[in-house]
Amino acid sequence: MPPADSPTASPPAVEQSLGAFDLARLRGDDGNAITLVRKRCPEGKPGEIVVCAPDPEANRLRALPDTYQVTEGLGRAERQIAPGVVADVHMDSVTMPGGVVSNRVMAGVKIAF
Repeated sequence: MPPADSPTASPPAVEQSLGAFDLARLRGDDGNAITLVRKRCPEGKPGEIVVCAPDPEANRLRALPDTYQVTEGLGRAERQIAPGVVADVHMDSVTMPGGVVSNRVMAGVKIAF
C-alpha cells in the first residue's frame, strides 16, 4: 500500500479539440455513463435573448391557514433584580433616515417609582 502523502499516478491527458468533445461518450472511472440533463429553457430564435431562471414559487413558504392558533406564546424575557427594579431583553425595530430599517436587540432596566 503506498504512503498517504504520495501522489497517485493519473493517466496522461489526451489533447482533443473542442469540436471533438462529446459529453455522450464521456464515462466515469467506474464504467458508469454520465447522464445528460436536458435544459428546461426553450431554444431561442436567432437574434433573440432567452432568460431562464428557476421557478420562484417552488420553495416559497405559504401563509398559515386561518385555523392555526397559538395557544401560548413565549414568556417575557425579564427578571426582577431588586424590589421595584426589573431588567429585560427585548427586540426593537426603527426606520432610519434613508428608509433603512434597524433591527435591534435591546437590554433595559425599569425602575418603579
